[in-house]
Amino acid sequence: MDPVLIAVIVLVVLALLALAVMTARRRSVVRTRQQRVEARAREAQGSRQREAADAELEEGEAQRSFADREREAAEEAARRARDADDEAKRRLASAQEQRDASDAQIEQARAIDPDR
Repeated sequence: MDPVLIAVIVLVVLALLALAVMTARRRSVVRTRQQRVEARAREAQGSRQREAADAELEEGEAQRSFADREREAAEEAARRARDADDEAKRRLASAQEQRDASDAQIEQARAIDPDR
């Protein structure tokens, strides 16, 4: 084979290899850029989801705080109701004692003065 032909074939093969390497490198660069863009998009989505979760947490804490205040108010109202009930029972008992004492006094008075 002619050495010039061999040299031309070698040069063509080297040119094709160089073209293949350049094409592969470009694809690699494009793929790397695409991966970076996708990673940024995932990061942005993750940030939005984190913000939404933080908002949900804050709302949950606010609801828990409200529920705690309502529970405390209900417990206070129940305590006041128990106190009012106890006071009413005490007054009823006192009134009953006074009535019983008055009835006894009337009976004693009638025993002494039957005409009345």
